[in-house]
Amino acid sequence: MDREKTLIQMAGSLLLVTVVFFGWRWLASPSMPSPSSLAGIALSNTPESVAASLKLTTFGKPAARYMRQVLAESTAPEVRSLMIHGLTQLYDFPSVEAFLDGLNDPSPLVQGGASKAVETLLGMRVSLDDPPEQQAIAITACRKRWENMRKFPRIQKKIAEQSAQ
Repeated sequence: MDREKTLIQMAGSLLLVTVVFFGWRWLASPSMPSPSSLAGIALSNTPESVAASLKLTTFGKPAARYMRQVLAESTAPEVRSLMIHGLTQLYDFPSVEAFLDGLNDPSPLVQGGASKAVETLLGMRVSLDDPPEQQAIAITACRKRWENMRKFPRIQKKIAEQSAQ
């Protein structure tokens, strides 16, 4: 009985030390910038743009509208590629048009991300190794599938919910 009590006290003490340690580190750490400020930095075309873009993707759903904005407005392929990746992880249907447009982007980095996004959200693969004529046919087929998918009430509801975030 005494041994059980001692073990429980030790476990409680260890838990308290752990909570204090991590709580102290959390309070002492510099605060993370907001998604809005990270989007501004990502769009600034400075050396910090890529790092800000990567941090923005870690916010998940609360940052989706900022990621969409950065994807639409950025001129940096690295930043656009990161936004595509982040939005793909969220299965962000409001971004499908931008993903389809990314298949024709001059940057192979953006094309590759867009290809993966289209495959993930639409279930269609666009091979970037194919000749341009075959790619154009595949992209047209993807656009057609997206137009058909958008008619389904469940997809319309998902788009509306995600656009409101």
